[in-house]
Amino acid sequence: MVVRRQKTDSRDANHLLDLMNDRFHEIWVPTPADNDLRQLLWHRQKLVWLRASAKNQLHALAMGQGVCRKSKLWNAKGRKEIESLALDHWAGRRRDELLCMLDDLDRSIEQLIGRWRRPAMVEKTFVA
Repeated sequence: MVVRRQKTDSRDANHLLDLMNDRFHEIWVPTPADNDLRQLLWHRQKLVWLRASAKNQLHALAMGQGVCRKSKLWNAKGRKEIESLALDHWAGRRRDELLCMLDDLDRSIEQLIGRWRRPAMVEKTFVA
């Protein structure tokens, strides 16, 4: 924004003062409700990432057994197919725990979506 390339501390200070007086007279500060909503959305996003990781691991287990159903793996028929895979002891335990984790994550994400109620009219707080 400064026309000259020559820089000095006093010129920079005057330029910052001009910017603050002319252009940045109001700063929006989120309300506690907005901050709480952000925390809710961030928590939901983390859970979605965990769910995607669990699905990817289950998909890798299925592909290792020759089952390639892509997105059809996540419907009821695909779920039964995953549960019926003949796996060794530890791979079977991993599959069972991942399925349990997937169910818990799905339930938690649905609950968070149900709690997300944004007010129609949000008052913005400004600091001068």
